[in-house]
Amino acid sequence: MEENIVKTGITLTLLTILSLGGCAVFAKPSPPHYNLTFDADAQVNTMADGQPAPIKIHVLMLRSDNEFIGADFFSLQKNPQDTLGDKLLDSNQFFLTPGQTGKNFKGQSAPEARYIGVVAEYQNLDGKVWRISLPLPDATKDNFYKIWPFAHDELTAHIVVIVDGIQIVKEAD
Repeated sequence: MEENIVKTGITLTLLTILSLGGCAVFAKPSPPHYNLTFDADAQVNTMADGQPAPIKIHVLMLRSDNEFIGADFFSLQKNPQDTLGDKLLDSNQFFLTPGQTGKNFKGQSAPEARYIGVVAEYQNLDGKVWRISLPLPDATKDNFYKIWPFAHDELTAHIVVIVDGIQIVKEAD
């Protein structure tokens, strides 16, 4: 009798271990999250009359940043899809007003995304850093159907758009 109970216990334990192992095999990678905060200098995007103007920001989800880094400003501005081809997964745009702080842009990247590209449309590009590329963390696998959830890697960056160009003030993984 006791021998049957022990065998049953061992069998149930093995079945449980195998089923949990099966869950891990079928776990899908979870794309990384991003949390970008944008600030604009009070004198950003100065026009010919010396007055600051709103600046358009493009945020691009990229498979690779090679084409993005190699592209010229006007090609990215006019038609980023043609310029970047299948390397461009998604794009968003918004305006920052001079002196605006705390503009938050966050979400979850596409599974294939490896970089976030940021472009600032300055009135005058001369000598300005108008683009940056930020690497995304690797996708993580969810464990055991989220029975024991854990924090996913997130790209966190504080981006300041100043008179001379875009700068990353603080970046944390």
